[in-house]
Amino acid sequence: MISRVHARGTLVGAAIRRAYAARDVTDPAPQLVAAWEGSGELADLEPAPRPGGYDTAHLATMLAEPMRAGTAPARPVWRCTLELDPAERRLTHQEWAAAVRDLLDEAGLAPHGDRNAVRWIAVAHGRARVDIVATLVRQDGRTEPASDDRHRCVHAIRSIERRLGLAPPPPEPGATTPGTPHAAPTRRSTPPSARDRLRRQVRAAAIVATDEDDFVHRLRAAGMRVRLRRSRADNSVTGYAVSHPVPPGGDQPRWFGGGQLAPDLTLTHLRVRWAQAPRPSGTSTPTTPEQREHLWQETADAVTSATNDLTQPSQPLSAQAAHAVADVLTATATAVPEPQAQRLADAAELLRRAIGERRRTPPSAPDARAVHLRSLARLIGLMVQLSNDRNGTAAVQLVYLLAGFADNLATLRQAQQRRSQAAAASTAAAHLHSTAATHRQPTAAPASGQPLPVAPLPPTAQPTRGRSR
Repeated sequence: MISRVHARGTLVGAAIRRAYAARDVTDPAPQLVAAWEGSGELADLEPAPRPGGYDTAHLATMLAEPMRAGTAPARPVWRCTLELDPAERRLTHQEWAAAVRDLLDEAGLAPHGDRNAVRWIAVAHGRARVDIVATLVRQDGRTEPASDDRHRCVHAIRSIERRLGLAPPPPEPGATTPGTPHAAPTRRSTPPSARDRLRRQVRAAAIVATDEDDFVHRLRAAGMRVRLRRSRADNSVTGYAVSHPVPPGGDQPRWFGGGQLAPDLTLTHLRVRWAQAPRPSGTSTPTTPEQREHLWQETADAVTSATNDLTQPSQPLSAQAAHAVADVLTATATAVPEPQAQRLADAAELLRRAIGERRRTPPSAPDARAVHLRSLARLIGLMVQLSNDRNGTAAVQLVYLLAGFADNLATLRQAQQRRSQAAAASTAAAHLHSTAATHRQPTAAPASGQPLPVAPLPPTAQPTRGRSR
């Protein structure tokens, strides 16, 4: 995928007309595939065709509305084009919508869940190209500087390629293109960005930690630098930021606050999480083969129950419990070797996006099922750390069940016409099925000598069209 951040402009209407303009007569008809948080139905924003182009006046007015309330910069219009390489598979409009949201989140223009972020639209031309237009005045009146936007977009594209399976696998050593013995090798799979790596490490530490001090200790033990933010009034800790260490003579470190990594990784959310979790006893961590086998089986039963209840109209699975299932997947990722671990971690983040409903203020009332699932996730993480066993045989059996959860979630979101979340769940399911398929052949048994039986995937339930809790 190629990203081009264009020079900033002054006229919103001209930028939108350019986004809807065709390159040539063979260009597919443009279609609005995504817009800012709270924009309403896309059909109400879609410009009507007219001779020689499209009637974009209403859309331009809506996009420029925050500029009237705040002080706009000299060049308030931000434009970016995303285009696939000819060799890459084409993306559906739902996948494009999810990719654009991820790009704007990574670039800092429209973080996930920020309803006061800048207004933006994404216009697809077929399945190979998308044009993005944004205005750099936030809906709360503040100006978005969009600093270092080109560099951030490059890193975002690498993450998007990996999640959507667009980056081709690395070539075999010494391989060349047929007919060209000295041709350049195929583009290699892109590594995760610094933000992705930090998010994965911070989330893994948060799942295993019991309190704030334990969390900070685990971050530093993992090699991260931690900076605490303190209140000027009473010097109490109000937040944190993390970065990777920089070698002598290297660039300045890039610091990320918890909220920049994910909405549920703020210190406020984590404190509520730890307060709701039962205090572990000294003997709670499974150490014997029988205890480890029992933990995997108990987790498999809990995930199967959550999968079956996901689409139950009478008592649907809560959002807290659904996010706890994603925590189980994050912990499971630590029990398999690379690169499967990274694929499972990506799938967990996609599941969280598909679940949604992560509020800025964490829910005060604990959900019993969520607490139980999170306790299982914590025990899995501790078990892997203590045994240092990344064979993954028992973990992969659990991946089959988690793939069934992702399939059911995709079906539910599709029935609710929440297309972006449905696409995220479908991509997560594809990652999980692919990872499980690589381990279909018999592998070494767990330490107990008795591998966890492969439970069949639960049948995809017929979803209700009601709103999930």
